Amino acid sequence: MHINEVKNNAFYQFPQWLLKEEPYKNLGDKAKLMYMLLFDRRTLSIKNKWYDDDGQIYMYFTNKQFMEELSCSEPAIIKAKKELTKFGLLKEVRQGINRPNRLYINGTKESSVQELNFLEVGTKESSVQELKKVKGINTNNINTNISILSNQQQEEVDEIRKSYDMFFEAFPKQRKNAFIQQDILADINEFGTELYQYALKLAMTNEANYPSYIERIFTSWRNEGITTLEQAKERQSKHSNSKPDKDYFFNKSSNAKPKFGPACSKY
Repeated sequence: MHINEVKNNAFYQFPQWLLKEEPYKNLGDKAKLMYMLLFDRRTLSIKNKWYDDDGQIYMYFTNKQFMEELSCSEPAIIKAKKELTKFGLLKEVRQGINRPNRLYINGTKESSVQELNFLEVGTKESSVQELKKVKGINTNNINTNISILSNQQQEEVDEIRKSYDMFFEAFPKQRKNAFIQQDILADINEFGTELYQYALKLAMTNEANYPSYIERIFTSWRNEGITTLEQAKERQSKHSNSKPDKDYFFNKSSNAKPKFGPACSKY
């Protein structure tokens, strides 16, 4: 695949635990794809403020839309919904006649309570395993009888914790949950902690109220091929010198709320 195809194509996020973890890997293919579509639909939900007073996001996705997306019959859609409901991944709430049902999705039972717990209260030993899972660190040569991290690994864990804390410092209205943890780590995995923290600093400097602000930054960086902190700072410096009265990513003088970038399926 050519790099231009990667840049220009749109992709769905597919949670790996749907394929690897019990009991979720036993779901039917239609149910897994349905969850993937709902997982992606979170972007639209946040953009349209489709969330409850307690911050729980809901989606609108009719059976007809599912049938078109998955190329299957309505009985197959109903069966897939029942599977997701049985596994605790979907809750459907009726809204009345001629109104589409609200759809709420959940993460795994384990992730809802324990996923990425090293960010808050995890042990050093568990940090090794979790960091391996989310950042691809090769731990094959680590003596499993030794429960301490190398200096480099400990620094990486500390930087992820710092990024996590900075996110909620920048956006204090956001509720802590497994989905946000996953999304923070996905961004860190793509850009690294330095760039991620720099994006948060830009958000705080410009008094951004929405996590969509940093997604606009990430989208811009992707489009411009920015991969290092030096490149990001140089770009920001050039813009600040040319247009000091405007925020590059969002013009605060506008009354409009920031829109989510095309790559954002989260927060």
